[in-house]
Amino acid sequence: MSTILAHMFYYRVSLVNCPVLSLILPLLRSQVSRPCLERNASERGQSIVLFALMLPLMAVFILGLFDYMTTNVRAMEAVAVADLSAHAGAQEVRLLPNGKILSDVDAAEEVAYNYFRMQAPSYVQFVDVICGDSADRPFCRVAARVNSAGYLFASRPITIHAVGYLAWGVTREKH
Repeated sequence: MSTILAHMFYYRVSLVNCPVLSLILPLLRSQVSRPCLERNASERGQSIVLFALMLPLMAVFILGLFDYMTTNVRAMEAVAVADLSAHAGAQEVRLLPNGKILSDVDAAEEVAYNYFRMQAPSYVQFVDVICGDSADRPFCRVAARVNSAGYLFASRPITIHAVGYLAWGVTREKH
C-alpha cells in the first residue's frame, strides 16, 4: 500500500477528493525524495547482523517449544494410562452376604498392574498401586513416572498419581 502511495506522490497524482491520503502523502515526502533502489553506504550488512542474532534465538525458542510440547504429550498419555488402570482396579470388588461391597485388594492391584502394563508406552514407568476402601467405596491409586523430553532443559522425572473410585449408580446401587 505504501509503495502505491509513494508512486502516486512521485507522479504527482491529485488526491483532493481523498482526505486520508492527503494526510499521509506529506509523511512519505522524505521517503520518495531519493529513488527506491539507491542505498546508503552505511546501511550495508545490517540484515546479516540481524539474521546472525535472530537465528540462535529462534532456534532456542523452537527447542523450548518442542521440549514443552513433547513433555506435555508424554504426561497426558501417562495420565490416561494411570487413570484407566486405577478405574479398572477399583472395579474388582467382593460382595458380602449383607450387600456391602468391599474391594478385593489383591485382585484389584493385579488388575490395575496388568491394565497399566498392557496400555503404557515404553517411556511411561509403573511406580506403585494401592487399592482399598475409602468412605465405603472401593478405590485404587496408581502412580506412574515419565521423564521430560530434555531437548532444551535437563530431563527430569514427572510423577503422576491417578485415583479411581467405584461410582455408585454406575456399577451397583448403594445399599
